[in-house]
Amino acid sequence: MQHLQTPSTTIFYVFNLFAIFFQQHGSSASPVRLVNSDNNCSGRVEVYNSGQWGTVCDDIWDLNNANVVCRQLGCGRARSALANAAFGPGSGPIWLDDVVCSGNESSITDCRHQGFGVHNCGHNEDASVVCEAASPVRLVNSDNNCSGRVEVYNSGQWGTVCDDIWDLNNANVVCRQLGCGRARSALANAAFGPGSGPIWLDDVVCSGNESSITDCRHQGFGVHNCGHNEDASVVCEVQPGPNTTVSPTTPPPRPQNITTTSVTPTSSVDNNTAVEGEVRLANGANSSCSGRVEIFHNGQWGTVCDDFWDVTDAQVVCRQLGCGRVLSAQQSAQFGQGTGPIWLDDVTCTGSESKLTGCGHLGFGSHNCGHNEDAGVVCEAASPVRLVNSDNRCSGRVEVYNNGQWGTVCDDIWDLNNADVVCRQLGCGRARSAISNAAFGPGSGPIWLDDVVCSGNESSITDCRHLRFGVHNCGHHEDASVVCEVQSGPNTTVSPPTPTPRPQNITTSITPTLSVYNSTAVEGEVRLANGANSSCSGRVEIFHNGQWGTVCDDFWDVTDAQVVCRQLGCGRVLSAQQSAQFGQGTGPIWLDDVTCTGSESKLTGCGHLGFGSHNCGHNEDAGVVCEAASPVRLVNSDSRCSGRVEVYNGGQWGTVCDDGWDLNDANVVCRQLGCGRARSALSNAAFGPGSGPIWLDDVVCSGNESSITDCRHLRFGVHNCGHHEDASVVCEVQHPLQAFQLICGHDKLQIGLDLSAANFFGLNAFSGNLASHNCSWVRQYNDVVWYEVEALAGVCGNTLRTNHTHAIYSNSLFIYPISNESFTLPLSVPFSCAYPLNTDTSLSMAIRPFLSLEGGLVGSGSKPSASMSLFRNSIFTEVYPAGEITLPVGAPLYVGVSVDERDSNFAVVLENCYATHSPNPNDPIRNFFIQNKCPTDRQQVSVVENGSSLQARFSALFFLLNNEYGAIYLHCSLSLCDQRSSSCVPACRSRTNRSAPKSATMKPITIGPIMWDKAPK
Repeated sequence: MQHLQTPSTTIFYVFNLFAIFFQQHGSSASPVRLVNSDNNCSGRVEVYNSGQWGTVCDDIWDLNNANVVCRQLGCGRARSALANAAFGPGSGPIWLDDVVCSGNESSITDCRHQGFGVHNCGHNEDASVVCEAASPVRLVNSDNNCSGRVEVYNSGQWGTVCDDIWDLNNANVVCRQLGCGRARSALANAAFGPGSGPIWLDDVVCSGNESSITDCRHQGFGVHNCGHNEDASVVCEVQPGPNTTVSPTTPPPRPQNITTTSVTPTSSVDNNTAVEGEVRLANGANSSCSGRVEIFHNGQWGTVCDDFWDVTDAQVVCRQLGCGRVLSAQQSAQFGQGTGPIWLDDVTCTGSESKLTGCGHLGFGSHNCGHNEDAGVVCEAASPVRLVNSDNRCSGRVEVYNNGQWGTVCDDIWDLNNADVVCRQLGCGRARSAISNAAFGPGSGPIWLDDVVCSGNESSITDCRHLRFGVHNCGHHEDASVVCEVQSGPNTTVSPPTPTPRPQNITTSITPTLSVYNSTAVEGEVRLANGANSSCSGRVEIFHNGQWGTVCDDFWDVTDAQVVCRQLGCGRVLSAQQSAQFGQGTGPIWLDDVTCTGSESKLTGCGHLGFGSHNCGHNEDAGVVCEAASPVRLVNSDSRCSGRVEVYNGGQWGTVCDDGWDLNDANVVCRQLGCGRARSALSNAAFGPGSGPIWLDDVVCSGNESSITDCRHLRFGVHNCGHHEDASVVCEVQHPLQAFQLICGHDKLQIGLDLSAANFFGLNAFSGNLASHNCSWVRQYNDVVWYEVEALAGVCGNTLRTNHTHAIYSNSLFIYPISNESFTLPLSVPFSCAYPLNTDTSLSMAIRPFLSLEGGLVGSGSKPSASMSLFRNSIFTEVYPAGEITLPVGAPLYVGVSVDERDSNFAVVLENCYATHSPNPNDPIRNFFIQNKCPTDRQQVSVVENGSSLQARFSALFFLLNNEYGAIYLHCSLSLCDQRSSSCVPACRSRTNRSAPKSATMKPITIGPIMWDKAPK
C-alpha cells in the first residue's frame, strides 16, 4: 500500500474530499447566497442542495425570513424582504416554499418549509432580500432610517465618519444613497450621540454627485485625527417613520402557464438619463401626461400589456409622473403600438403605490401579449399648477405649466386670494397661508408669472390678472409658496376628490335633548368616543346644552389635541386625527375652526366660531390619540423614552415590580412607546419610587409581545413588592434635533420646530427665543413653528464671522418645556448659516456653531450676485443702455460695480479688471486696468472707490488692444471683504507682494462689446 502515498494519490483524495464537502454544504459553509445584484448583501435568494443552487418561493416571505438570510451571510439586519422576482427570475430548481422563520435560526434551511423541492411556484415568484450591509452606509441612533449618526461598512465592521469639513454636499450623497431624498442638515459634534468602534473616514470631500459616500475624496479607510465626539450626522428630507421595514403583501394569485421572455439589454441614445423603474407616456401628441405607458428596465424602454389594466393602475402612473389624477385608462394600443420588449403584464395596483414597479405583476418580461395590447393613460394635467418640494401635494412651491415647461410664480403682491385659487384648483380646500421668499426652496427654470392679482373666485391661477407669461422682475429667491388646508399625505400627487361645496357662515340651531348617558356630564366636558378599548383615543366629543356633539377638523392640529389630552388626564398628545378617522358621529357639530395656544386647561378655552356654528359634516369629525391610549408610560425623567414604568388599569396609573425584570420586558415597553430598543432594564426605583397601586409583578416577556400587559404576570394588583422596587427602563436615545429644520434664505435665517415632534419631546414649540429675547418673528404653517431673523450681524443676537470663502451667521434658539411653571433650563439649539463670498466655489470648509453647546444645525445660503455698468460721465450718474457701445480711441471709460448684499459690514474689492477681444474672461490676451487690486498705470487708470462699500468705481482710457480694431469686452473679478476684521481699501504703493485683507474672489463679471469709432474727429 506504499503507492497510496504518492503525490498524485494524495491529490486524488483531497479532491474527492472537497467534492463530498461541496455536495453537502455548497460553495462555502453557508448554503445560501444573494445573486443578480452589484453586491453580496442584496439579491435573489438561492440555497444549495444536492449539488445544485436553486431559488426560494416568495409565498409568505417576510422580514423574519430575510433577517435569517442576512445574518447567515454576515450582512447585518434585513432592510426589506422582496417578492415577485425583484432581482430577476432565477433558473433551475425551486428548493424551498412556504418558509416560516422565527428570526433566530442560524440558517434559512433550519426554518420550517415544505421540504426541498416541494413547491407550487414559478421563478416569477423568486424571493429576494436587501440587507443592511448592501449599502455601505447607514444612519443610526434616531427613530428612523433617514436621520442619525453616519456609519459606513468596511472590512466586516461598521464605523463612523469624522465631522472635519463635513457639509451638505457630503450629506446629500448619504441621503441619496439611502433613498432619503436631499439633505436637510449636515451635523457635527456627535449630534446623534458618539459612536464606538473604528472611525473609518475623515476629511470627506464630495462634489454631491457621487453614488456612494465612500466614492468621495477622503484620507483612506481608518486614517483620521478625530474622536467619537466628532462623529458626523445627517438629517435627510424624507422621514419615513420608525425603523421598521414592512414586507410587501403577498399579491393575489395570477394566471399560470406564462412564459418569460428573455430580453437582451440594449441601450439606446435616449436612455442615458433614465433610471430603473422610470415611466413615460409616449406618442401622446403635445402632452407628456398622456400616451402609451412605457417603463425603463435593464437599460431599455418597454411597454405594458393591457390585461387587467384599469384606472387604479393608471392612477399610479399619473402620480409617478406628477400629472395629477387619472382621466382614463386606455387599452388596445390606443396611442399606437410600441416596439421592443413588453416588460409588464397582469399589473394589479391597489392605487396607493408611488411607482408602477410597486404594483403586482408577473415579473419583468413575463407576458402573453402583443404590442396591439399596449396600455395607455390620460392624466388630468390640464390643470397647469402644482405644489412641489414638500412632503405632500397640498403645500409647497407654486409652479405652473406653460409652453411645455414647469416654471415658478414671483411672490410680488402674493396673498391669500391668490393662494385660495391655487388650493381650490388642486382640490386642497382653502389656503392656510400665502408664503414668500422661496419658503419651500428656490425653483429653477422659467419664472412664468409675476404681479398676480386674483379675486379669489377664479378657476385657475392663470385666469388671474398678471403681467403675462415670462414677464417679471424677480429671482427664484422670491418664488411664491402655498400651504392649503387639506394635507393629503406624504409624497402623493393624487388629488383628493373635490368636496361638495358647503354653505359658509351657517349657524346651526340645535334643540337640546337629554339621553340617559348624558345625565352625569357637565357643560364643557370632553370625551373620546369609538376608540376601541381606550378612553384616551377616539373621536372628540364635547358636552354642551345637555347634549354631546362633535368637533370639526378645520385647522385641527396637535396643539388643539394636546388640550383635549390634558383635560382628560391622558398625558401628552401622540396625534391629531382628521376626516372622521374614528368613525362619523351623530347629533350636533358643536365646534369649528378651533385654535388653541396649547396652554388652555379646557377645550372651551380655545378660540372657535361659537357653539353650533360650523360649515362641516360628520365626515370631518376630529379625533385624538393621547399617550395614555397606550397603557404604559415612562415617567420622572426629562424624556418620554426613559423613566419609571407605569401601566394604566382601572382608571388609574400604577407601577411595575422589578422582580424578574429584564431586557426582554424592557424591549416590549420601548417598542410599545415607539422608542426603539431598550438600552437598560433598571430596578430598585432607579427613577424614584412611585405612588398608588403596584399593578404588575413577576412579569415575563418573550420580547415579541405588542404590550407589556400581554406578557405573563401574576395578574393586576397581585404582588409582594414595595415602591422601592419599582421597575424602570432606558430606551434608545431620541435626539431632540430631529424636531428642527433650518433654512438659510437669501436675506433671513429660519429655524423651524415641528409641532408633533415638539410634543413628543415635551417642548412648547411657541415658547422659544433667540439669543436676544423677544426679537425674532414667529409664524406657523404646515404644523411647523418657524422662528425667523434677518441675515444681518447684531440682529437678535446674530454673530458674524468670516473666513476666506464664507460669511457665517450664528445664533441659538432656546425652547422651554411644556410645563414650565418654575425656573427650568431650556433646550439650546445653536444654528449657523454660511453664505459663500466666492460665487464660483461651494461650501468646503468646516462650519461649526460658535456657542459651546452640544449639537446644532448647519446650513448654507445662496451666493452673492454682482453687476457692472458703463457710465457716460465721470460722476457715474448716467448709464449706457445694454447692447453694443461705440467709442473713439482714447475715450475715457467710467466703470461701476455693485454687489447684491444687505450686510454693510462687507465691502466689494476690485481684484483684477481687464479688456479682451472675446466675451470669455479666460481669454489669454488681456489688457489690465487693475491688477492685484491696484491700477496698472496711474496716468491711464484712476480708482475712484474700492474696498469702502458695496460698490466700486474706476476710470480708464480706451486704447487699441493688440493693435486691433475688433470689439472688446471688460471683465472684473471681485471679492467681498469683512470690514470689521481688516482694512479693505487696498494700499497701492506697490502692486506686488502686498499684504491683502481676508477676502474671497468672486466669479468675473463682464460687459460689452465696445466698438471702435474710426471716424476722424
